[in-house]
Amino acid sequence: METTALSLAKTVLGGVLQKASSAAVNEVANMLGVRQDVWYIKGEMEMIQSFLIAAEAQPNENILVRTWVIQVRELAYQIENCLAECVLHLENRGLGYKLQTLGTRRRIASNIRSIREQVYEVSQRNLRYNIIKPMNFSSEVQVTYSDDTYETSMDICVAEEVGYRLPEYDEIEMMMIQEECLKVIWVVGMDGLGKTALAKTVFNRQKVCNNFPCRVWVTLSQISNVNDLLREILKKISKNKEEEVRNKVEELFSCVRSQLELKKYLVVLDDLRTQKDWDIIERVFPNKRGSCVMVTTTSMYVANRCNWERRYIHLPEPLSDESSRNLLLEKIYETNKGLYSKINSRYMDIVNKIIRKCRGVPLAILTIGGLLATKPMNIREWERVVYSCGYFADESESCLYSSYQDLPDHLKQCLLYVCPFPENFEIPRSMLIYQWVAEQHAITKHEIEGQVMKTAEEVANEYFCELINRNLIQPWNVGYDGMVKSCRVHIVMRKFLIKMLVEKEPTFTMNRLEKPVDKIHRLIKTKSNEIGITSYLQNIKAVSIFDARVSSVLLDSSKLKFLRILHFQDMTYLDESELSYNNFKLAITRHLGNFKYLKYISMPRITGEVKLPKSVGNLRHLQTLDMRDVTVQTVPNTIIKLEKLRHLLIGPAAMPKGIGNLKELQVLKHVDIGRSHRRVVGELAQLRQLRKLGVANLGRGHDENFSASISELSSLRSLKIRLAKSEGAAGGFLDSVSSPPEHLRSINLEGWIEKLPVWVSSLYNLAKVTLWETRLDDDAIVLLQELPNLLLLDLCVDSYVRAKLTFRSVKFSKLKQLSVTLLTNLDELIFEEGTSPELQTLEIEDCELKSGISGAEHLPKLKKLKLDYNVYVANLDEVQRQVGEHPNHPALEIVDPEYQKERDDFYRGNTSGGPPVQENTEEIENSSSRCSWCMPHF
Repeated sequence: METTALSLAKTVLGGVLQKASSAAVNEVANMLGVRQDVWYIKGEMEMIQSFLIAAEAQPNENILVRTWVIQVRELAYQIENCLAECVLHLENRGLGYKLQTLGTRRRIASNIRSIREQVYEVSQRNLRYNIIKPMNFSSEVQVTYSDDTYETSMDICVAEEVGYRLPEYDEIEMMMIQEECLKVIWVVGMDGLGKTALAKTVFNRQKVCNNFPCRVWVTLSQISNVNDLLREILKKISKNKEEEVRNKVEELFSCVRSQLELKKYLVVLDDLRTQKDWDIIERVFPNKRGSCVMVTTTSMYVANRCNWERRYIHLPEPLSDESSRNLLLEKIYETNKGLYSKINSRYMDIVNKIIRKCRGVPLAILTIGGLLATKPMNIREWERVVYSCGYFADESESCLYSSYQDLPDHLKQCLLYVCPFPENFEIPRSMLIYQWVAEQHAITKHEIEGQVMKTAEEVANEYFCELINRNLIQPWNVGYDGMVKSCRVHIVMRKFLIKMLVEKEPTFTMNRLEKPVDKIHRLIKTKSNEIGITSYLQNIKAVSIFDARVSSVLLDSSKLKFLRILHFQDMTYLDESELSYNNFKLAITRHLGNFKYLKYISMPRITGEVKLPKSVGNLRHLQTLDMRDVTVQTVPNTIIKLEKLRHLLIGPAAMPKGIGNLKELQVLKHVDIGRSHRRVVGELAQLRQLRKLGVANLGRGHDENFSASISELSSLRSLKIRLAKSEGAAGGFLDSVSSPPEHLRSINLEGWIEKLPVWVSSLYNLAKVTLWETRLDDDAIVLLQELPNLLLLDLCVDSYVRAKLTFRSVKFSKLKQLSVTLLTNLDELIFEEGTSPELQTLEIEDCELKSGISGAEHLPKLKKLKLDYNVYVANLDEVQRQVGEHPNHPALEIVDPEYQKERDDFYRGNTSGGPPVQENTEEIENSSSRCSWCMPHF
């Protein structure tokens, strides 16, 4: 596993060389009289980098090489810290005061001379012991990056295994629906065998969706205690989305049971570990209505101890040789379909050797298939892959190692960065991209030899997609446009990578400090135990906390001097009365501005207002400030000093004048225009790099300036606008935009505008439209139906005011997803023949369709029709018939059948069966409190 240390050393060294070449470092070196020392250090490190490349090409592990590589990396970290300190002093002083204190000048100069001596000794050590022999070639791997979209909407492993386990799916489906009593189905098998993929496929099958109106999926390894588990289930089954959070376990048990008693439900508990966990959980499930619980686990002991009357145990078998062979070849052809015709007996011999090593484990098959897909059609290359699979005693683990070893250094770094996240944690794509950029794993590519310039974020996105394509990380949440929004690391892959990191990488630790703490550079905390932060941890550069019970000492800058990355995950269920909670909020104000090397900070969800300190202006290197789940009313005026800031996610919050100074900004969400300085609207035009912009409280008085600013933002991809509610209708709003952003893909409008801006019709690339309280007429639908690339249309809360919504023939040519929510005037939804030929998902919530839905049979690609809470459809029987006879066999999901029955009885004159109309009217009247800012971030 020497390659781990080598790739890390090369990456760190690359960043150091880039910094050593900067103008700021050269200026400081001249001032201190150490210019020759800096040049010498830079030249020697360039030679050392060449030796590292040569070391990677040597086939055998060598303990001397490994020791020397670790020494090089530690030295590179020292140089990085020293150079960062030089640059910081230069930035914090005016030109007349640079390094004016004699003590500071002497200390930095002394450090540089000391580092020169260490660099000389490390170089001589290589020559003295003949550790690495120079080579005449580079071992760098060339990677061609592919498209970042996927046809599947779930884990890619699910889609690829579907054709190989149909009998198993049918068997489990039959177990679920054949009896009217409560039953439990245990899916038991080793890690990597595809238990979760199997359960997920069955969970989404049409018959299962139709048979169980209430379906809940819970990943137990993401949940730390029974309270959180019960809240998670309650959140997914409760009609009242804002139901008061209960603190006592028995109250939660009672509430969940009472909700489930009213439903025919399917609950999947993924990754159950212990008998104790099952003994606690099983009490929550009432034995009624033919419901079902499915559990995936690696423990046959726990499954056998279950004493339910209707208990089934399913043991997924490893794939047969034939299925393994077909799955492997499909994965290879996925990105290189031309290979199929070139496969001959010699290649098939290699394929057979590989599937024997994989032993029918889908994860190993898909991973090695992803590796072979990147290789040329060459017998020697394929045989080399087979040879590399012999590294471990566990042959399936050997396949993972072979795929890892084949990665170029930058992708190794990115993959190793992902693996320490908590088990089964859903990792947002944007979070990974922002952190990779902050760590300089991805840097901006400038225009060279005709290549188009790419931002660091675009480069990081390519890396993310390449790891997906190689099956090293797994797509989990896939958006309307096929883009992966979040991923997971398979448990087997995670264990394998952590094993390499923990055993071979002294700069990394998880949860405990057993290593020499002065060597640690990245700390991951996933458990609630306290870790004492001492002055010996001042070399830590990244801290990630995935637990609510965290000491505020982690925000003490004096103990984490060189911190670059500070990430806190959700603190939703931390009691506000706890001392640690209040200390945490206080520490943000007191210490945040003192982390002068910080590049990335993400704060957890915290109730109550948090005041962003003025000292945040000290964070001159900050690239990402993510406080989207924190209430911040006002951003201090010192924010305009952060000239390297690329992603500002906050608010809606009032912004100061001077925001136009932040030229590097790519994401700005959300600006409260009404409370911001009056110049802010005009200064937005100066942010030419903006990709995403969100504004709130926009009044008619801002229309002209805001329109002018939008016309200047040619790079804009996503725009979200919330109008000030106090000003009534805003007819002709934004019509004065002279040059609409041609790359705009998503637009979200909230507020009474009556008509869409006319320029929306010119947005060729527009793929997503979300409307809230816009009160639009048929004219808007006529405009939207002509958009050539519209994929998702979301009509929310009186965004459309007519009683009949008609989708005309030969219109909405690419629409894939339609959501209709709380349109109080809507009575009828009509799909004419030939309309929306690509529509796959239709979701309706909080609507009373007194004239029903017609034309579902005209949607040839319909996969899912979901009637969510508080939905009444007058002709439901007819809709069910149309769906049942539909050639595509779409799933019909009725989440709230009781409401349908109540309203049906009411409209037929039997008011005893349901609530009076007035109750529903009051609910509709209160709907204005529901706003898009409470919804998932775009």
